[in-house]
Amino acid sequence: MSLTINSMLVLWGAGIMMSVLLFWGALRFALSTCDADGMTRNLAGLFCLLLLLAGLALGVMFTSLPM
Repeated sequence: MSLTINSMLVLWGAGIMMSVLLFWGALRFALSTCDADGMTRNLAGLFCLLLLLAGLALGVMFTSLPM
């Protein structure tokens, strides 16, 4: 089974990563202004990681659809 990287998947992944990084930056700024504890910061990081994985899975699903 060969794995080919679709150019649309690369574009989708780059867009998702940039949006999650932008969201993570805004979330870190918001957490720093309210003096959040370590558990809240860890949960926010986990949420961003799950958001990234869900977006990439959605991109794989869209690029795998037959045209």
